[in-house]
Amino acid sequence: MNNIHETAIIYPGVTLGKNIYIGAYCIIGAPAEDKKYWNQKQKHSVFIGDNTIIHGHVTIDAGTKRTTVVSDDCFIMKGCYIGHDSHIAIGVTMSPHVLIGGNCIINYYTNLGMGSIVHQRVNVPPKCMIGMNTTITKKTKMEKLGVYVGSPAKFLKWNEKLM
Repeated sequence: MNNIHETAIIYPGVTLGKNIYIGAYCIIGAPAEDKKYWNQKQKHSVFIGDNTIIHGHVTIDAGTKRTTVVSDDCFIMKGCYIGHDSHIAIGVTMSPHVLIGGNCIINYYTNLGMGSIVHQRVNVPPKCMIGMNTTITKKTKMEKLGVYVGSPAKFLKWNEKLM
């Protein structure tokens, strides 16, 4: 059974899995913030997988070329933004105020620290740890199980907790 706060706005076409929590003032499935697609008929929406928790004030934009996906078992904390056409894989954790640009892939079991930013069109490898206030740019070289900190991000060490 899903638990959706009465103030959450869920746009038509959004697909929700089972056992989902969506908190206060979330906006799920709004038109993409992309000038090229502004005022066009929306062809793609948002998919939220099973057992995902989305806290308050989270915005997840609809896709332009494909559905925006938040997979199973994700934990999205307050104030996060997930841009259009992005894919958030299984088991991802986003601390408060994480910003994910459009067309990003955040691979499985990655943990993004408070206030971290991922530039559009970036693919974050599996099981990474992104530190608080870290900025991942298109030039950031990343590997599976890496821990990254700073702005711009730099490799710190291996994520031994998930090895």
